[in-house]
Amino acid sequence: MVAIFHHKVDNNSMNVVEKDAVVSGMLNDELRRCEEALKAILKALAKLPRGSLRIRAKIYKDKKYEYHYLKYRDGGRIVNQHVSGSDLKELKAKLSLRKKYEQEAKSYEKRIVYLKKIMSSRGRPRGVKKDK
Repeated sequence: MVAIFHHKVDNNSMNVVEKDAVVSGMLNDELRRCEEALKAILKALAKLPRGSLRIRAKIYKDKKYEYHYLKYRDGGRIVNQHVSGSDLKELKAKLSLRKKYEQEAKSYEKRIVYLKKIMSSRGRPRGVKKDK
């Protein structure tokens, strides 16, 4: 059985959102979900340490000593914070988690921009109000 669909020529120039309120609702839900996820990620990022882990080496009486420090920006100045050996493993884990969250946040930001572009005012069906 062959399905025959009736298409009007003037419908070809319409955006998907203009054609179907269900699709518009799905896009709104996805936009809201992405914004909530981004908000949660940014909240988690605020609790994680910033910067990168560095190693300094000092030579004293023919012996080489290495110690770790965290390097990050605080406003306009650069801060070097010493990290003890006992805190090193935990700090490495937190820094790698921060990097992962930052990459996730970037992907959500791109997705939000894309969804907002699709949901722009000229693409919104009549009677559907823009969320605040």
